[in-house]
Formats: sequence, C-alpha cells, structure tokens
Amino acid sequence: MTKKALKKQLKKQLKKAAKQAAKNKKAIKLLKKQLSAFEAKSMSYLERLFMSNVDYPIDDFGAIAYVDASYSDTGRFGSIGIVMLTRSEVIQYSEIPENLEECALTSTNHELLAAAKAIQMAKERHIKNLIIKHDNNSIAEVAKSHSVTKTSMEEWYKQVVMKHREKMSITFKKVKGHSKEYFNELADTLANKALKAERVKRANTPLFFSLGDKFQEALAKVKICG
Repeated sequence: MTKKALKKQLKKQLKKAAKQAAKNKKAIKLLKKQLSAFEAKSMSYLERLFMSNVDYPIDDFGAIAYVDASYSDTGRFGSIGIVMLTRSEVIQYSEIPENLEECALTSTNHELLAAAKAIQMAKERHIKNLIIKHDNNSIAEVAKSHSVTKTSMEEWYKQVVMKHREKMSITFKKVKGHSKEYFNELADTLANKALKAERVKRANTPLFFSLGDKFQEALAKVKICG
C-alpha cells in the first residue's frame, strides 16, 4: 500500500469518526493526531497496522493480541510468542513455559498457554476489550462455555477464559497460518526464536551438572586418557 493510499485511508477513517462525534470524541482526536503523524513521516507503527489489515483498537481499553507457539518433539519443550497492540504501543513477548507436567508437553497446550498469557497481559494493562488472533482452532473451541474438555490443561484454560470474561470482553478471531499478516508472522518469529535459543542453551549444558557436586568431584578423578 502506497503512502498516498494510506493517507486516503486515514482521511476516510477520520470522516467516519466525525459522524459519531457525540459518541466518540476521543476517536476523532486520535485520528487527527495520526494524520498529523503521517504528514510528519513518522508512520511506521500505523503503516504496519494498516498493512496487516488489523482492527485498530482506538480506545484506551482495547487491545489486539496475536498469539502463537512452537514446540520441539525431540527436546520435549516449547515456547510461546505474543504481539499485543494497544492504542499507543506494540508489545512483544516470548517465553519458555517451565514446570509443566509430562502430559502437558504438547504443541496444542502451548498454543493454549500463549492465549492464557495474553489474557493475563491484558488484565495487567486494565484492558476491557481484548481480541485474540490465532491460527490454532483449539484456542477458540476450548474457550466456549459449552465445550467438553478432554484434558486437565484444556479445563484449566477454559476456566481462565471464563473467569476473565466476567470483567473483560474476550473475542477470538482465526488467522490463516503463514498468511504473511505482519503481526501474526511476528508472533510466530518470537516463538521460534525463543525455541531456538532454548535448544542452544540446553545443548551447551553438560548433563552431569544436574547430578550434584559429588559426581563432579568423582568425575574429576577419572583419568580419561590413560
């Protein structure tokens, strides 16, 4: 999308917001500020918003969270990646969930953990209207009030969503995986980078470290080369 087209899009948004002046004066003020920012050539954040075709949260209490996860079957660990858009910033987050029981170590469970973490992040920022964009069907399906959960992890996730829905509007929107939607790809990249970093970390950690100092002392006395 060209800058001319982006500017036209912003003006169109401004005109639409003007019709609802009585209901949303903040939206008009914000869009005017965005238009000024465009003319000042400082539009990197807004350009990405429009290029990724997102529903921009224009009020102080709205947010959009793109969530994704990566998983290593061989290493039996996974990672989560989250990109949260608020009115004024893009928050990037990644993590390697730890202390999970063996039965919880699956790819789908890490997707659920990513969505649950996004909800927690929204709560911490006093968000009242959260849109979670995802490419895994389980994130939305398990969250339904009438869903039948199959595992303890699914039940835990469902309860997290239901509890927070008492004070927060939570909407799920499916995004096609690897569709080149900017923030969805960014969430995927964050998860993949965290997974790769953890893989390197574990590969460089000697196995005997976990066996205690006495083992290391005994090992030091062993003559490997004659």
